[in-house]
Amino acid sequence: MKKSNLLILLAIIFLSLPVLTMVLWHRQIYSEDCTGADSFRIEKYGKIEAPQIEESSGLSFLDHDKFYTHNDDTDSSLYLISAKGKMLKKWTLPYKNRDWEELCSDENGVIFIGDFGNNFNNSKALKIYIFDPKSNKVMGIIRFRYEEQTEYPPYNPGKMNFDCEAMVYQKDSLYLFTKNKNERGTYLYALPAKSGNFVVRRKQTINLLGMVTAASLRPDGKELALMTYGKIYFFSLTNGMNKISDSENCLAWWQFRQSESISYWGYDRLLAGNEQRELFLITRK
Repeated sequence: MKKSNLLILLAIIFLSLPVLTMVLWHRQIYSEDCTGADSFRIEKYGKIEAPQIEESSGLSFLDHDKFYTHNDDTDSSLYLISAKGKMLKKWTLPYKNRDWEELCSDENGVIFIGDFGNNFNNSKALKIYIFDPKSNKVMGIIRFRYEEQTEYPPYNPGKMNFDCEAMVYQKDSLYLFTKNKNERGTYLYALPAKSGNFVVRRKQTINLLGMVTAASLRPDGKELALMTYGKIYFFSLTNGMNKISDSENCLAWWQFRQSESISYWGYDRLLAGNEQRELFLITRK
């Protein structure tokens, strides 16, 4: 082999090492015993009909059988759909969808849309849009960064824990759950549910296996659901979001596939969706 070709080969190997390491690290862990099937019933409930909703990446309950959803990139629209998947209404926001990953609402019906997807941990443009569907106006923008992140991206793939696809609202605050690439837990952050620039500090590490892709808070605020690829963890909350104890129940279900959206539908039901546009009803037995 010519010296020049050898140098090129060595350069390719060297440059590929970080990517290869991340791929090997980025693996789903199945060694956990999830026995939630004894507590819940799951059924295929519907499918999103509208072709423009290609990759539903968030669900938030409105009323009756209506839910808000959105695409995870490119399309800057908020949609209202039925639980069966029929499109009912559409709003278009005057901002680019860089990587919309989650939405939730407050007690007044204001919607928070998280443009904070950060797969490669290299973004400094993390935002949450505050949108009022009644007036069709963006009421403000929340901009934030993680206090612990000093590299964009971190060179060590084991520290690529600054992606986020899950958020809930409670008592004037928003709570974010990171999608850690090491698949060994999620970090909890909190910030005010109002316009501004914030630096968020980690409140807690929550134990679970997998990468968190969606979250929902029960209407009474006493139970939290965190979704990963193929699993849902349920947490009882005795002191709000101040301190979250380990999960009391874990539900595994292969049909969720690339699942990235979940919302409580009252107290004993949840609606979950995947990027294949399927909708599942989860009912507590």
